[in-house]
Order: sequence, then structure tokens, then C-alpha cells
Amino acid sequence: MEKTEKPIWEHPWRYVEGFFVAIGITLSGFLLQITIGNLHLAAFKYPVNIIIGLVFIISISFFHLFLSKTAIVRWLSSVYSTVPALVVLLGVTIILGIVPQFVPYASASSLPHNFAGLFGWYQMTTSWTFIFISYYTLIILGFTTLKRTRRKFTWRDIGFYLNHLGLFLAFLGGMLGSADMQRMRMTVSEGNTEWRAEDELQNIVELPIALQLDTFMIEEYPPKLLLVDLETGKGLPENRPEFYLFEGEGKSTKLMDYNIDILSYLPNAAVMRDSTQSFAVPYHSEGNTHAIKVRVGNEEMDNPVVGWVSNGSYMFPHSVVYINDEVGVVMPMQEVKKYTSHVQVFTEEGDSKSAVIEVNKPLRMANWTIYQLSYDESKGKYSDTSVFELVRDPWLPIVYAGIIMLLAGSLYLFIVGPKIKKS
Repeated sequence: MEKTEKPIWEHPWRYVEGFFVAIGITLSGFLLQITIGNLHLAAFKYPVNIIIGLVFIISISFFHLFLSKTAIVRWLSSVYSTVPALVVLLGVTIILGIVPQFVPYASASSLPHNFAGLFGWYQMTTSWTFIFISYYTLIILGFTTLKRTRRKFTWRDIGFYLNHLGLFLAFLGGMLGSADMQRMRMTVSEGNTEWRAEDELQNIVELPIALQLDTFMIEEYPPKLLLVDLETGKGLPENRPEFYLFEGEGKSTKLMDYNIDILSYLPNAAVMRDSTQSFAVPYHSEGNTHAIKVRVGNEEMDNPVVGWVSNGSYMFPHSVVYINDEVGVVMPMQEVKKYTSHVQVFTEEGDSKSAVIEVNKPLRMANWTIYQLSYDESKGKYSDTSVFELVRDPWLPIVYAGIIMLLAGSLYLFIVGPKIKKS
């Protein structure tokens, strides 16, 4: 007998229909994105997101209880819908990772006007493409999990439920909770207490938490020396500039074909200028800078050049040692090693806490996570102002609970081991 090929869209659906549906849902998101633009998160804050979440879960439960034997519901809980959905979601996620992302509240005028901007890829998590394929995947995940409840329970099912319910919770909580996330920027000066911050739209908001900045400290790396083209200001050699990291007085180095001797070093200096040259003197007050006295020469020069080089500060100008009309020795601004804020935190409930906040070492208190963000860069190491980012995500416990369940399920399945079929 000749094997007849099943017409497309004739039940039972297989992978072909699965890819058609997943791609069709994604294209629907593209069309809606072009028509109305990105989703506005402000319209889906609490309690709207709670209502959406409940309706979503109740709808899946209703279809499972009363329509589980229909061809569509059975297909949505099968591998034939799961694999295509995951492949398309993976493709969208890859685009998210490749295309630079802007904050959800960034105005359309600040986004690049090109193909990626047209489809909302610069704000992928609020694009209709991402939302449609994500909720489609969640629907499949929900039906797949509920389908397992119709079979006889075994101890191995614990790992399955932990994995699938954990992923469902983390995914859905992250999607719904993005509208309720608060991200504030607070600027505090030493000795002052601040409870007001700017939101994403630069509106001033009074917070239920206050910060008092006791001390702000910056630690810098040692100064560097660099040869520059005096006409363009670019480092030399142009393709790959060479740096010398200061090691101490009496040391010597070679940059390109110039020999540089370190004659003297003032870690706390004031840079002065007269009609012909710059020079440095010890200065131990605020606003001082680093200064290095160097001697520069090579075989082609009759006499070496001696002078002070400095990167300056907000009080004093930088100083350059001019080797000739084309090349000079400069000291770039020093790189910051770390900056630290010693603070006291107060809450409306009357709680207080002393803490040290650094980059990558945030403080968590009263449902807020406080990050060290920046400082007054115009003053450099003498900045007395610290900039913090305060983040509050009330849905984070749900996301964490889902992740913990997912990890626990994976660990459980690892301990139990694969199921061995008896012949």
C-alpha cells in the first residue's frame, strides 16, 4: 500500500503545525508592535497584574478540568507544541542577548530608529513579540504540568512537579512583577540625610526609607604615564597605546623609543604655572593631585627634557611634558579601584542600621536593595557625594521560590536517578 501523507492542520497535529503556531504567534506580536509600540508597564501595575495572573491560572485550570480531552488541549500538553515553542522562544532570547537593551521607560526618541527599533528589540522584555511567545510557552507549561496529575502518582513525580511548577512560578512571577518593580536613584552628600529619589521618569518621589551618608571614600590605582600625539590627543602608538604604571622614584621605563626616568613623585601636590613651564609643590589640602617629575630623552635628542606631569584635579590644571612639537608625556586620570559609602539607613517603622555599601556589595533592608551606583566624578577622589540605586521588587520572593523549587527538583531527580525499564 502507498503511504499517504497527512494533510497539514489535520489532527493529530505534529511538529509542522507546532512551528506554524509558534511562528504565527510571534508574527502577531510583530504586527501589534509595529501598530501600537511597546507595552506600557505603568498600565499593568498592582492590582492589574494580580488580576491578569489569576485569570491566566484559572483559565488554564478550567480548560484542563472541562476540555482536557479536546484535540487542542491535548496537543498543547504534548511534545509537538513544546519543542517548537521553546525553539522560537530561544530565538527571541538570542536577539535579546545580541541587541543592546534600554530601560523599559526610555522614550521612543532616545532609541535608535532602525529595523530593530521598529520591532521593539531595544526593549525586548516589553515588546509584544516577547510577551506573546512567553505566555504561549507558559500555557504549554501549565497544561503539561496539569496533564501529569491525571496519572497515578509515584515518588518520581515529585521531581517533575518541582521542576515544572518552579519554572512556571519563576517565569510568570518575573513577567507579572516587572510592572511593580521600583528603581530609584538617590544622591546624598556627606553629613546629610536624604529620603527623596528620582524614578525612571526623573520624578521626585518620597520613599519610606532614608539614607544618611557619614563618609564616602575612593581608592585609586597608581598613576600611569602615556605618550600622546599633541595634535590629535590620541595615545601612542596609535593602534595600541603603551602605558607605564608608576612603581616608585628612581625607576626607568621606555615608551616607544623614548627613555623615561622617574626623578620625583608627589602624591599630594599643587600644580603651578609660570610664563614658561609648570611645576609642582607639596600640597596637603583638599583638591591636591598627583605629580611626577620625569626626564625624557633618546639618541636623536641633544638634551633630555625634564618636567612635571600631572593629571590635575578639580582645583588644579593638568600638566604635560612636551618632548617636541608633536609628542608629549601625559598622566591619564587614575582608574578607580573601589568606592565605598559608610551610611546609616532609617525606615518609617523606626528601624535603623549602620552599613558599608560598595559596588557589587549592596545592602538589603525593608524590602529595598541599595546599590552603590556612582559619585561626583568632577571632584574625583575628593567627591563628598554618593549616588545610590534603590530597587524594590515585591514579586522577587515568588521568583526566588520558583528557582528554589526548580533546583530542588533537579537535585531530587539526580538523586533518584533515571527510570530503568525492565525487559
